[in-house]
Amino acid sequence: MSYLLLSRLRIRAANALAGNLAISPAQVLACVLFGHNLGRKTGCKPLRVAILHHDAQLLGEYGSDGFYDFHPQQRRGATFIDAVDYSSRNPHALSLQPSASCHLTLSLLIEVQGSINTQRLQRFLRTARIAGGAIDGYAELQSGAELDELRLPKGFWLIERSDLLQGEGSPVDALVATIGHKPARHVAPEAEGTAPPLPESWLAASVLGYAMTTPFEVRAGVRQTDSGETPRHAFCEPLLGLVQYVSSRDYGQRPIPWWEHGWLQDDVFVVRQAQPQR
Repeated sequence: MSYLLLSRLRIRAANALAGNLAISPAQVLACVLFGHNLGRKTGCKPLRVAILHHDAQLLGEYGSDGFYDFHPQQRRGATFIDAVDYSSRNPHALSLQPSASCHLTLSLLIEVQGSINTQRLQRFLRTARIAGGAIDGYAELQSGAELDELRLPKGFWLIERSDLLQGEGSPVDALVATIGHKPARHVAPEAEGTAPPLPESWLAASVLGYAMTTPFEVRAGVRQTDSGETPRHAFCEPLLGLVQYVSSRDYGQRPIPWWEHGWLQDDVFVVRQAQPQR
């Protein structure tokens, strides 16, 4: 087992649209699957990914009502295709698909089975993307057989908080209510020999999986693999979850908050933390 640290990745124009319900820079699923892609392109086998957030800039304009009056940048195509992509009313304007983007600075800590080929890794990072955003650069690449050999930068760990959505009623209502909750500073009593509870801090919606709505089958127009094969394809709907940004200082000496991916069943794929921190 070895560990790889991609420190301060600068990601330009990444997707910030979390399904149809939220705009969020917390791209957990994209980061975990980036690790999977890294393994396929470099010959190692990433097992788990931990995400340290440093900075995010949502691309758009803010209105007179402040932070929550946000208007994301929208993009149109530059050319017409077969004269069929006009908007429904204006015959001279291209149609528009809603989008939201952001610039991100993240550090990714990856647990790897197998050796790490630095040259392949550097070549992969030149063209790799995270959530559709191009990687413009990074601070440094570190690797080691033990975590203690790495110099982790300061930042905010992304922690799964699906526990806050449990209970009666609609999960959507619980998500909206929880995100809108105003943090309160209080110190809870600590049990002897246990770590203090996580502080109340920024919560965000994040896509944490997909549920298939059609069977997997070969379809025309699907992106091919590097070897030219056409993989099976299924249409799906995103599964929205809740994550918390916890500063590395407040997180303390807890275990690394690893994200893992897997199938709950044949038609549901998720990313989650095996040992959620509370």
